[in-house]
Amino acid sequence: MGLMTVILMSWLLHPELYTPHGFCLAWRPELIWLHVISDGVIALAYFAIPISLAIFVRRRTDLEPQHKALAILFSLFITACGFTHLASIVVLWLPLYGVEGLIKAVTALVSVATAVILPFLIPQLLRIPSPWALEREVASHEVTLRELHAAQAKLSDQMAETREDLLQTTRRFEAALRDSPITVFEQDEALIYTWAYNPLMGLRTEDVIGRTEADFMDADSAARSIAVKHAALDGRTPTRQEMLISTGARAGWFDIRIEPIALRDGRRGLIATATDITALKANEAHLKVVTRELNHRSKNLLTIVVSIVRQTAKGFDVPPTFITRVGERLTALAKAHDALARENWKGADILAVIEGQLGPQLETFPGRISLEGPALSLPSEAAHYIGLAMHELGSNAVKHGALCGNQGKVEVSWRVDDGANGHTLVLVWREISDRPFDAPQRSGFGSTILTTLTPAALGGEAKLIFGATGLVWTLNALLRPDMDIFADTPVALSALGG
Repeated sequence: MGLMTVILMSWLLHPELYTPHGFCLAWRPELIWLHVISDGVIALAYFAIPISLAIFVRRRTDLEPQHKALAILFSLFITACGFTHLASIVVLWLPLYGVEGLIKAVTALVSVATAVILPFLIPQLLRIPSPWALEREVASHEVTLRELHAAQAKLSDQMAETREDLLQTTRRFEAALRDSPITVFEQDEALIYTWAYNPLMGLRTEDVIGRTEADFMDADSAARSIAVKHAALDGRTPTRQEMLISTGARAGWFDIRIEPIALRDGRRGLIATATDITALKANEAHLKVVTRELNHRSKNLLTIVVSIVRQTAKGFDVPPTFITRVGERLTALAKAHDALARENWKGADILAVIEGQLGPQLETFPGRISLEGPALSLPSEAAHYIGLAMHELGSNAVKHGALCGNQGKVEVSWRVDDGANGHTLVLVWREISDRPFDAPQRSGFGSTILTTLTPAALGGEAKLIFGATGLVWTLNALLRPDMDIFADTPVALSALGG
């Protein structure tokens, strides 16, 4: 091993064993300088290229690792080539062929490494866009950018139009609610007012924003309002309720409509309107007083009519039974009038009308009269005529019919049938007598009420049949479409009066 080292060192460091390369060129100056200048220029160029690559890699911080690896490998290859040309200059005068051979060996290794690695880097290098592709992509992006600018301008115009529409809507909204009894407000899930317009009862907007009902209402009003609004929020359904609200200094009735919504920040909340109906409530109260007074005066008028009939009859040869019958029929009208008055003349419950007319019979004959049928509201004209009919039938049953004996019974029933023309009321009076029943020999005004006046007034028809066990009266009357019919809620009152 030591001998090989000595031989190698002698081969590399003892040029006297060899002849300089210039000798081969016969030391001709023109050839010597041609080689020197050419190899020198090539070496300088080879050394300049790696320096340029180094500067490029240093400044291009966005290069991928494979790009940097290629630059380093190429720089090593070029640098090694440069040293080979410098060695060619040196050996013209100094025969250091061993050193020159080592430099070429290193260059060969770098060249082979570059040749081996380069095919693996080529696919990645091919992904680098060409200038033409980059220009096309830049042009495409410029088109996209112009389209975006155009869309932005259009959106800006639309936003301006939307803002103007919103301003106009707001102006109309404010004009509609200005000096009106309507308050519009918004609250969050904690019932804190977040927005309000035209606050109720003289309050200012700053008096309610950021506060709750408890801050400016009395305790009872705040509790009622909070309970209703929490119910609307929890049930997630719109709610409407009339409410008496007091702030301590002022009080009033309000019709409040509440609708749950999602606020702009995503929280639950509600938007509501409160309409001041204090004057309407006062008018309703006054109307009730006037209606009660009118009802009272109407009943007094019927009483006066009865007195006039009696006083007038004293001057004529009128049977006493005539006076009695006229008085009873006027009283029947008064009772039907009472049933209507209890419902504020919106209608009269059929059960109340029948019970009002058959009151004496129900008390006198407990357990012998039964009433059965669905809840039904009668209009005023129907209440009056059905009341008269029930009075006639009840009086006749006591004098001549099923209630004249000791065991006879009366069954009153009604139902609502559906037909092609709407709902039809079927009212049936049925007597079951405990003794032989004789049909009357003549018909009077009572029969006219049952068979003519009542069905004609109600736009229907009636039948009066005298059977072996008693009479049966059936009325069929067409009901108005707006009448309240609750056929699923039967009034099964059997044997009333017991």
